Amino acid sequence: MLYLLPYLTLKPMKSGKVHILFFFIVLKQLFAPPIQAQICQHPTDSVYAMTTTGTMYALNVNNALLSPAIPASTSTGTLSANGLGYSVLNGKFYYFNKVGTSAAPSPQFVSYDPVTTTLTTLPAPPATITSAQKIRSGCVNHLGSGYYTINPIFNPTTPALYYYNIATATWATVTSSFVNPSAVSLNSTFNSLNSGDMAFDGKGNLWILLSNAANYALYKIAAPVPTTPVASVTAQQMIAPTATPGGVSITGLAFNASGVLYLSTGAGVAPGNNLLYKLTTVSSGLTLVGTIPINDVGADLTECSAPLGVLPSSALLGFTAVAAHNEIDLSWTAIDDENVTGYIVETSKDAEHWIQLQSVDKKYNTSAYSTLYTYKDNQFVTGKNFYRVIQVSADDRKTFSAVRLVNSTGLRTVAIGPNPAKDIVYIYNAGNEGKYLAQVFDRSGKLVYTTSTGQTQQEVNISRLPKGSYILRLSSPVNGSSSSHQFIKW
Repeated sequence: MLYLLPYLTLKPMKSGKVHILFFFIVLKQLFAPPIQAQICQHPTDSVYAMTTTGTMYALNVNNALLSPAIPASTSTGTLSANGLGYSVLNGKFYYFNKVGTSAAPSPQFVSYDPVTTTLTTLPAPPATITSAQKIRSGCVNHLGSGYYTINPIFNPTTPALYYYNIATATWATVTSSFVNPSAVSLNSTFNSLNSGDMAFDGKGNLWILLSNAANYALYKIAAPVPTTPVASVTAQQMIAPTATPGGVSITGLAFNASGVLYLSTGAGVAPGNNLLYKLTTVSSGLTLVGTIPINDVGADLTECSAPLGVLPSSALLGFTAVAAHNEIDLSWTAIDDENVTGYIVETSKDAEHWIQLQSVDKKYNTSAYSTLYTYKDNQFVTGKNFYRVIQVSADDRKTFSAVRLVNSTGLRTVAIGPNPAKDIVYIYNAGNEGKYLAQVFDRSGKLVYTTSTGQTQQEVNISRLPKGSYILRLSSPVNGSSSSHQFIKW
């Protein structure tokens, strides 16, 4: 109707007939193509993909089908575009538009606003990136405040990790030394498997996919990932080097809102090229979703959600840890087949040295449905508290949950209400930190809604959520602090 209002005041012509322009406008609106859906409205079903020429698409992770190309996302003279990331704070994509060819010896780092279709050239990264050092991976962190990329050939033998601060538009070389938890260098691995991609989960862990035509491997750098120079960073191997299916490098990596990892291959040798895979658990191996219908779209992936629960075990589902008043509430769902004997709840101050809190007997003896378990920890320490749950079987097999972190420092400076709530949850912030990234998760740990708040709008609209129990996670891009709050929507 907004398009018709200017024409409703037109006077009839002398013939008494309404101006024919009115009918043309009506017909134009009736038969106009549908307006493209807003970016990141379906984080469970879609991630975003980009070709090496800079064209972006929404990629359906259920069937590998594509939306129409995002308008004007292709720029003239694009060369070897890669390293796509998305900021949940400002709604912009960040990537390298030109890098890694003799025709474009100087890298060009850009942001792209899909609403205004504006491509903006940003400050170039450190001069150590040259035409011989093609950027192959990159992503924006879970808060939306900064961009990370790896230069695989910082010098002939070492890769380097870079950080770009979106607010200050400045780069930092974080490190050129990658080590495993035993302090053994991983530089040769990061250097030789020099394709791949990166993605953040909701806890701030950086997942790094390394690949070449022969093998791929998956590593995780635990939060907080440094933003300033450090001597080295520790990367934990999650998947050892494994043969790539089809003999084509895996070039894209992204989480959906349910915590499933999706991996893609770009242009290459058939039948291994242009394929979309999913990884539901660390040990499950890749599952083929389908063939991406346009060549080279799988050259790069990024997500617009950073889920808390990632790569869950097939038997332990939806483990959460939430601070509530003077205790930390743990809950998990599990499938209790006849071989399961019970559960062990553990805590740690550093996510490496664990102590047992409680042994929990299983409730039922069936695999027909999942069972909810809860535990309350009222002996937590001030500061960081890590938690995990171990499912124990009769054959002494142990299945570990994901690790959850609750920072108890200053938990009571942020509160929410009312609770239960119907339409609006208000944030009462004694510290007055300003802007927050607000993420709402359901009881299974799935991200269902994301927004941002500021000093002039300390509220979260939950009117469209179904009735039920949820967790609101508030993260500050100012100091990196976060808190989680349980609420009920009625």
